[in-house]
Amino acid sequence: MKEINPFQALDKIPYPLVIITAGDPEKPGRRGGMTAAWFTRVSWDPPLVAVSVAPSRYTYELIKEYKAFAVHVVSKDMEKLAIGVFGSKSGRNMDKFKAINMEPLKAKAVLAPIIPNAPVILECKVIAEYSTGDHVIFIGEVVAAYTGSTANPMAWLGNKGIEVK
Repeated sequence: MKEINPFQALDKIPYPLVIITAGDPEKPGRRGGMTAAWFTRVSWDPPLVAVSVAPSRYTYELIKEYKAFAVHVVSKDMEKLAIGVFGSKSGRNMDKFKAINMEPLKAKAVLAPIIPNAPVILECKVIAEYSTGDHVIFIGEVVAAYTGSTANPMAWLGNKGIEVK
């Protein structure tokens, strides 16, 4: 066996590529989103998921304020959106939805903006949060779930997106 550093090891583990949105979909300046790689299922009953967000992110502030978020599983046709706008720009300085000429939909069960063309969309109510190193883990109860596309989801491996078939 060859020893590698923890960062090299973690880069060899694929993880889902998702966009997390939060805030009021009808209020530019009070809505936002970010690409997140640290997302996972936590429980089947009740259905719970976890997302890890740095407190420096604007999306963190919105999740804290609104106590809700939406998860959008990214497909290949959403990759540039996920990486280019939601993954690299700050929502403090711009309305990401206006930047991509999209008026987000209103979530059905929580107050959060929805990107309609994702293969999987989860609406989550925050039930717990845990400070972990340089991030906070939000546990969300899935209160609504639906699909906006039949496209295959993507995962992230190392430094590139891969389609999951």
